[in-house]
Amino acid sequence: MREFRHIAFDIDRYLEDAARAKQQLDAERWREELRPRALRLFAARTVKLAWSRPLLKALVEELFPNDLFTELVGNLDRVPRQQWPHVLAIAVALRHSWRRDGLARIARRLRISLTTTPSHDRSPRRRTRPSRRRFFGSPRSCQGFPLRSNPRRGSRP
Repeated sequence: MREFRHIAFDIDRYLEDAARAKQQLDAERWREELRPRALRLFAARTVKLAWSRPLLKALVEELFPNDLFTELVGNLDRVPRQQWPHVLAIAVALRHSWRRDGLARIARRLRISLTTTPSHDRSPRRRTRPSRRRFFGSPRSCQGFPLRSNPRRGSRP
């Protein structure tokens, strides 16, 4: 009985080694012969591929987003097409944000500013609209109102 177990163990090991060798040969054949052909065919058939929700989802999945992504973006099925660059930028930023310098680097590449102004530095003064400053803060008295009276002075030009 003891010899039978030993022989069975040898046969099992032999079968496992043979299966492992076949898997390795199949993987090498795939990488060296079949994969390049399959990818050339894939590339040829995606020449006219347009942005689509399945493509967006595939890209996002490749970036392995976490719960924070869902919190920031919400349900991908509800994001409008115009927001897709925004979604991808968030997914890429999450992927690179495990270290502060990684997030800073991706923000620089995408030309997104990460600088913030602390709330205590903000002045409490009332801000005027840019158009108001441009027209009424000018050294010229009636800039922007050549045919009407100057509202600050109440007179005609």
